Amino acid sequence: MGGYQGIGPEAGTFVPKEKAYDYALGRCLSGLPDEREEFREMLVEWYYSGNWIEEG
Repeated sequence: MGGYQGIGPEAGTFVPKEKAYDYALGRCLSGLPDEREEFREMLVEWYYSGNWIEEG
């Protein structure tokens, strides 16, 4: 069974690959304020990196 073993603050946590998306999304949407802000910035940067030109 593959997955992700946590280290540091996630020590003791194992997330199976089939649950990895749900776990990550849950942490990004309802985790610590710093985690939510980092996710927000990364998502906007990723989403608008293709068929968009930033103006202003």
